[in-house]
Amino acid sequence: MVKAQVSIYSFENYENLGETVREFWNILKSYRLNFISNSISTIIWSDDGSLIFEVLKVSFEKFKKNKLVFDIKILNFGPYPDFQIKDSEI
Repeated sequence: MVKAQVSIYSFENYENLGETVREFWNILKSYRLNFISNSISTIIWSDDGSLIFEVLKVSFEKFKKNKLVFDIKILNFGPYPDFQIKDSEI
């Protein structure tokens, strides 16, 4: 299993950061990836690590014009996260 913790920050004063983060979540949903999120970061996990890397590449390319910082940590071990946020809460 592979897990990634992704935090997205604006390099400049980017007013639509919340919208960008929600678009990122929609990309994760379109790939049917498991994820949980809070106000600081999003944690993604999958048994298919290549899928996580593909989503990160797609997301980076989609948002590169927005001058964002992607702070990404990737783990190749560990248990599944033991809590989830429901789609209706995102």
